Amino acid sequence: MLEKYLPEGWHLNPRFVVSYKHSLAVSDAARRLANSISSLDPDTAYAYGLMHDVGKFHLELGELYKHPRMGYELLRGQYLDIAEICISHAFPDFSSFDHILRYCHDDTEEADAVYHILQGIPRTSYIDLVQFCDKISGVDGWMLLESKFDWYLSKSGMIRDEITNHYDMSLRAIKHRLDELAGEDVYGVLGIA
Repeated sequence: MLEKYLPEGWHLNPRFVVSYKHSLAVSDAARRLANSISSLDPDTAYAYGLMHDVGKFHLELGELYKHPRMGYELLRGQYLDIAEICISHAFPDFSSFDHILRYCHDDTEEADAVYHILQGIPRTSYIDLVQFCDKISGVDGWMLLESKFDWYLSKSGMIRDEITNHYDMSLRAIKHRLDELAGEDVYGVLGIA
């Protein structure tokens, strides 16, 4: 399904190749975890994981912070469920405007648009699943939330503060909900030590 939304020659662009590999890692993790959660369908989880970053393939490098809404806009007419995954995957706490604004590089117009869309989306186990899988996935596999979070902070130049600590706590709460749904530690399901 993702291939339908990829630009021609995408495989020649290293940035797109990295995004594609990351999406494969997210979708694989989502499918594996959904196999352990009876209320989730593994094929649906795979599709959601695969499509979560589709917006990245339609933006210039300096606009990548807009990819959640771009994915939402691309898909909402045909696949509203996937569009909701796209817009929500980067924001573990739907109500933190401060985090959304920071993520959007202080682009208040973009942050307002994302915030208002998120307010109309109910949190589902699929949203939790893709948010978690996105946050633990690199391009070649998975890592602990803590490791990925530290990598994210260093890459983005952010420091630990009230906003990033709230983001971290929101991700830990998502992991806890998934652990409960799976009836076991989801790191164990994925073989992450």
